[in-house]
Amino acid sequence: MSGVLIRDGRVIDPASGFDETADVRIADGVIVEIGAGLEAEAGEEIVDATGRVVAPALIDLRARACEPGDGAPESLDVTARAAAAGGIGTLVLAPDSGDGVRRPEDIELIEARSLALPVRVLAAGLAVDGAGLAEIGLMLRAGAAYVGDGGAPIADAGLARRALAYAGGFDAWASLRPEEASLATGSVAHESDMSVRLGLAVRPGVSEAIAARRDAALAELTGAQLIFDRVTTAAGLDQVRAARRQELEVAATAPVTHLMFNAVDAGGLDPRYRLDPPLRGQADREALIAAIADGTIDAVVSDHAPVPAEAKDQPFAEAAPGSANLEALLPALCALVAEGRLDLVDALRVVTSGPADILGLEQGRIAEGAPADILVFDPDAPNVYGKHGLVSRAPSAFEGRRLHGRVLHLFVEGAIILQSED
Repeated sequence: MSGVLIRDGRVIDPASGFDETADVRIADGVIVEIGAGLEAEAGEEIVDATGRVVAPALIDLRARACEPGDGAPESLDVTARAAAAGGIGTLVLAPDSGDGVRRPEDIELIEARSLALPVRVLAAGLAVDGAGLAEIGLMLRAGAAYVGDGGAPIADAGLARRALAYAGGFDAWASLRPEEASLATGSVAHESDMSVRLGLAVRPGVSEAIAARRDAALAELTGAQLIFDRVTTAAGLDQVRAARRQELEVAATAPVTHLMFNAVDAGGLDPRYRLDPPLRGQADREALIAAIADGTIDAVVSDHAPVPAEAKDQPFAEAAPGSANLEALLPALCALVAEGRLDLVDALRVVTSGPADILGLEQGRIAEGAPADILVFDPDAPNVYGKHGLVSRAPSAFEGRRLHGRVLHLFVEGAIILQSED
């Protein structure tokens, strides 16, 4: 494979804090040299990144695909191409993808399918199956990135304890959505004066704090590594911080939708904003953004969840929850940077080195010897979401929103996966 020299970009490596104008040389699938004024070698392809940002390709820890299963409304190939279009080099399929990632055969199938896909695709396995444990050990041996509850809270504390203990025995992360099931079941909206007036079945924000406190206690009891999956409230963030003060081995993720929208958006009863977990109050949204800056949030996830258009085109309470978000992950974070709410290095950390550190991945950093998973993008480019077409055609909460950022080049293991006209 001939090499590539990326010239004169603003090179940002959130893992080390490096943020300088420099060149990056790629050869044999890895980054071999970083520095200013590197001389081109014979046969190298030159990529001019002047005025652009050169960063690690994004890593998304939670996207719900439609496989294993019938692939409706979106095949795994479409999901992977949408990830590439969004600058994502590594995509982790959620445990509840398709019919559920329940068996080692499901992990092996996804691994085999990934060989023909443009980006790295990993899979997380279900920790529980019905009222009992799933094949956790076999899935981890087959290569599961982590195990999780599939997005629905585990009501039985004893079952949650066994899942954490089993995963901990393999030194693997267990991801639990912090939600008190008795307060969440049947709800469609965050509890507020507005949602009560609208007559919606509501979910109080405290349900997240109650469950997070329980799960932290179980992690302490079992010695497990716990991911607080998609924290959405200030009260939930407080429990994450409390767990860290206890020196528990925990990580926390937040969904990109909840950084951009709040319960007022859902108050118009537009089914595009019917999400699970539901959109929260503005104070919660502000707390999530601040938690990225202070390091409480380790990773921002797309929480990509494609649903059929006909299932979304229903009255709000009857609409299927979910939104296609892969192509919005980078533009949404760039929009927060453009608004002055986040520093670009912090915004990139939670989609590069943050998730890489959780899973122990080599990618997610710009460093000599690291895999050449690299993104070149313009963070300032206006982006009206969907105006120029999208790979994923599933309904999205971001449709028509004014965001920022445009992907220009995506490299995965040194191969050019995506190249846009400047």
